Amino acid sequence: MNLSEKIIDTLQRRRWLVLFFVVLSCVFATKGALKVGIDNSLEIWFSEEDPQLQSYHQFQQEFGNDEVVILALHSENEIFTPENMAALHRLTVAAEGVEGIEKAESLAVLSDLHISESGPVVAPLYQRGVDFNTRELRQRVQENPLLHGRLVSKDGKTALVMATMASNEDIDSVRDGILKDLRQEVESTGLKVSTAGMGVIYSALNQAALVDSQVFIGASNLLIFLLLGLMFRRVVPVLLTLAVIGVATLWMMGLYGAAGKSTNMVTMVLPTLMLIIGVSDCVHFLSHASKPVAGMDRAERVRKGLAFMLRPCLVNSLTTAAGFLALSVAPMPIVRDLGIFAALGVLGAFLAALIGCSIGMMWQASEPKVQGANSPKPWVSRFVERMAQWATGHPRRVVAGATGLLLLAIAGMSQLTVDTTSIGFLKDNHIVNRDNVAIERDFGPTTPLEFLVRLEKDLSDPQTADTLHAIANWQDAMAERPEVGWTRSQIDVFRRMNQVAGNGFGLPEDPAALGDLIRASSALSKQSALLSGDQLTLRVTAGIPMGSARTFEKYIATLSGLAELPSTASLEATGYLPLYVSQMESLVTSQLSSFSLAFVIIFFMLALLFKSVRLSALAIPANLIPVLLILGIMGFAGIALDVATVTISAVVLGLVVDDTTQFLYRYNFELEQHNPHEIALKNAIQGAGQALATTSLVLGLGFLVLTLTAIKSIAFFGLLCAIALLVALLGDLLLLPAILMLVGPPNAEK
Repeated sequence: MNLSEKIIDTLQRRRWLVLFFVVLSCVFATKGALKVGIDNSLEIWFSEEDPQLQSYHQFQQEFGNDEVVILALHSENEIFTPENMAALHRLTVAAEGVEGIEKAESLAVLSDLHISESGPVVAPLYQRGVDFNTRELRQRVQENPLLHGRLVSKDGKTALVMATMASNEDIDSVRDGILKDLRQEVESTGLKVSTAGMGVIYSALNQAALVDSQVFIGASNLLIFLLLGLMFRRVVPVLLTLAVIGVATLWMMGLYGAAGKSTNMVTMVLPTLMLIIGVSDCVHFLSHASKPVAGMDRAERVRKGLAFMLRPCLVNSLTTAAGFLALSVAPMPIVRDLGIFAALGVLGAFLAALIGCSIGMMWQASEPKVQGANSPKPWVSRFVERMAQWATGHPRRVVAGATGLLLLAIAGMSQLTVDTTSIGFLKDNHIVNRDNVAIERDFGPTTPLEFLVRLEKDLSDPQTADTLHAIANWQDAMAERPEVGWTRSQIDVFRRMNQVAGNGFGLPEDPAALGDLIRASSALSKQSALLSGDQLTLRVTAGIPMGSARTFEKYIATLSGLAELPSTASLEATGYLPLYVSQMESLVTSQLSSFSLAFVIIFFMLALLFKSVRLSALAIPANLIPVLLILGIMGFAGIALDVATVTISAVVLGLVVDDTTQFLYRYNFELEQHNPHEIALKNAIQGAGQALATTSLVLGLGFLVLTLTAIKSIAFFGLLCAIALLVALLGDLLLLPAILMLVGPPNAEK
């Protein structure tokens, strides 16, 4: 017996000991898998050493948590009526009563500096149970630029409640619970409210990931069960395959949980990947070991059949794992996690398939039903025969067609864009998207773009007067931009005090008068985190529309360019949005680095396996075209390369090379039988083609399950992978044989 046969024989003879360790490992894996949570926050995309993330954390330390949940109360009439103000007050109190919400601000609870008969006073705008004059309240709000257009829409029909979450180092683990409690409190008021905010988006993605992962597992298992049933035409081999996949998935998720990882919109596909990949190994093992061989008893036939497939299946797993492992060089931690644990999962799937099929095939009931000699050929066999005829009969036409497809793919790639948007991951009819549209329609832009202006001297120094005037001019310039709904800073407090004093909403030109305003505003300054404790950093916020990273990048550049600050002040964009922008650079780096590394590793492994650099090089076009084609389709269809699709090149390359390995392994085997070159090609296509076509169909349909997701990018990922697998099948059954037909066998190198 050769080494492969000895491995199979050992697994069969010591099956009960092997099964004991499998069960024991599953028990430990279950403990780790139960620890897996869900986290789709922005921070998971960055390492702790990332300068942009550190800048954001410094911003939070200076000004507190900037995560605000926006509750919009819409009214057909103006909001200033007693009924609507009472409703707004009820909503605000309900929001502020939620544990985890630090404060809730609205017209119904804020105090306002205004002129009374006795002079300037600070008094509540609204007091519950106290009669007020609607016209007077409307006038006070409209005259106050700090309120009009910021907490109430300019038409007076929509009011906002700004609920700020309390500072919490573990906010990502408690956010969903806080928002759940907040929704319950809002619903208890009986009011029709729209909700927005970055945290709301992350929570929706978490919920979508949780629901989708359950849908994927159920739908994938059902689909695989049906497909395997049609393929094997027996229940036991189907159940054996599903058991193998279940063990492999449990092993992988156990490691994932033991490492303290949480699932997210990228790694949520891991169980589905294990399901799809595990099927491929089982199909090859079971199908080949079930083929009858004249003059050989069943036990020997099964052992030799499994042993024959051990090496190519192992290489398939190694190349697929290499494709995933190449993601470990990506700058994004979340992409690295996908690569590392998917690679471990692929190797675990191979091991589980080897053990499960070796032991399971000891019983005849585990064998798929073999097609009878007189039975009509299934459509898969007829399809494979047609591919063999085309590849060997019209090789130049096949290569010409592939060249045209490659040029088309390159044309599409030229239109590929790199962008990402959290809210865009959700489908258009999702409640979060609908609420955001309603708020921006009725109120205006509410997404906060944060800037920090750092001073050399604090506000009390007269030399800062020029800087304060420059900031005021900058805010006015931003407010004139169509994409800016409002701006806010400590300067507005000073301008409001100057307005109340009868001097208009502006800053005094006299530094001494400005200094008096600054000193007098100390009480009002405590009401909002607009100024650092040392008074050397001012926070300036602009309300802009929700958008993508590209859109935010444009807004940051445009609005920063409007600032004309003196040399004694520096300006930087901070908060969540600059993190989005920095994601785009990581996306490009991740795509290039992971694909390049996967390409080199995979084809180096093929060269080692077949001991032929020439043969490995000839296999490149059949595997490169599917990758380039899906990128071209993304370009033509306007599908951006984002945080969910960034892994697609390396993943697809790792998957599609499996068919190439199986075909070349069979091709080399046919040449070793001293068959003429054309006969060897036809036999290789027909001998391996049916299994390749079947597994590609199963894999493709398995990926199509991902289109059921509520997260659009994951749906695109599944659809594109399915297309790539179909193209890869045609590449291995048509293009690769056609190239080999034209250039001849690799004998010259031997």
